[in-house]
Amino acid sequence: MRRCLFPTVLLACLCAAHAGDIEHSETLQLPESHSIGWVSTNVQAKNSKSWDGVLDEAKWGTPSPQQVVGRNWDWKISDQQWAEAVKEKEEGKSEEVKFDLWMPEGVEVAKGIVVMSGHGSGGSLFNRADMRALAKELHLALFKFTGNPMQRGFWPRSLLFERLKAFSAVTGHRELENAPLFLYGHSNGTGFSAVFPAYVPERVWGWVSMRPGITFQVYQPGAAQVPGLVIFGEDDPFLTRPTKEENLAVVPTLRKNHAAAWNFAVEPKTGHGPGEKTWPLVFSFLRHTFASRVPADADARQGAVKLNMTPLESGYLGQNWSPAEGGYQTLPVAPFAAFAGEKATASWLINAAYAADWQAFQRDGAVK
Repeated sequence: MRRCLFPTVLLACLCAAHAGDIEHSETLQLPESHSIGWVSTNVQAKNSKSWDGVLDEAKWGTPSPQQVVGRNWDWKISDQQWAEAVKEKEEGKSEEVKFDLWMPEGVEVAKGIVVMSGHGSGGSLFNRADMRALAKELHLALFKFTGNPMQRGFWPRSLLFERLKAFSAVTGHRELENAPLFLYGHSNGTGFSAVFPAYVPERVWGWVSMRPGITFQVYQPGAAQVPGLVIFGEDDPFLTRPTKEENLAVVPTLRKNHAAAWNFAVEPKTGHGPGEKTWPLVFSFLRHTFASRVPADADARQGAVKLNMTPLESGYLGQNWSPAEGGYQTLPVAPFAAFAGEKATASWLINAAYAADWQAFQRDGAVK
C-alpha cells in the first residue's frame, strides 16, 4: 500500500477576473479510500448500529447489497478507525481532485471561507458574480474541490485543513489555515456539507444542503448546534424516495431530539437543481449566520477563531412546509417565545431578517 496520501502537487496561478483578485488551483491524485462511499462500504457497516429512529425503512426496489441505503449517517468514525481500514483494505485506485481558491481584490485578511463541494451546482456557485460580490462585501474567500475522492464527502476531516494550509502558504494569506468555514453541498455533496460539521463543529459557522440526494446524510446530531439550511425542490424525484413525508421529517426530528439550530425550505415547482430564485435565500442565510456567529474583531492570523454561540431562544421559529398542501404556502413566523406552534419541531431561523426572507421564499418563491 502506498503510504504517501499527497503525491505530486500541481499548483498554478490562474488569470484573475480583476487584476487584484487572487486565484489559485491545485490538482492532487488521491486514493478512493478518502471517499465517503469507500468509508461507507469498508468502515461504517461494521462500526455503526442499525437505524433506530422514527423513520421507516426505505424501499428502493431490490438494490444490490452495495446499494442499500443506510438510514443512519451518524457514523462516529475516528481517524484511527479509518486508517486501520485503509491498512486492511488498501487505499484503492487514485483519481484526480482539483482545488480552487478565489479571493476578492482589496481583502487583506479573509474573515472566513465559503467551502463548496463542486458536485452538482457547487461548481457554478463558485463562479457566480453575486456570490463573489457577497464574498467581497463580507471579506470572504471562496474554496472549491471537485473529484470523486472528495466531492461527495471524505475522510479524514484533516484532508481539507491540509489543503487550506497549503493554499495559505502559497498565497501568503496565513489566515486561510484557521479561518471559520461556511459549507455548501448539492445532492450527494451533502455528504460533505452536513457530515463535516458533525466532526469539527467548532470550525463551521453554517452549512447548506441543497436538494440532498440521500436525505439521511443530514442526520448529524454532532452538527446540531451549527446553523443549517436544507433546501428541497418540490418536484425533485429524490424527494419522493421513499416519500416526501419521510424525507421532510429529518430536520424536524433533529430539531426535536437534539435541539438543532436548523431550518428547511421547499421550493415549489422545481426539481433537483436550484434556480436563479434559489440563491438569494442561500445568500441571506450565509450573511445572517456570518454576522451572528463570526466575531467582528476575529483575526484568523492569530489562530483558530472562537465562534459565537447563538441561543435558540434568541432566534425565530417558522411553521414547516406541508407536503399535503404543497405549492406556495404562507407560513407563520414569530420570535421563539411568541411562536404559537410546536416549538420543538418548527424550523429555527436565526433572526428577524432571515425569518422574513425564509417566509417570503415559501410564500412567493422569491426573496426580495
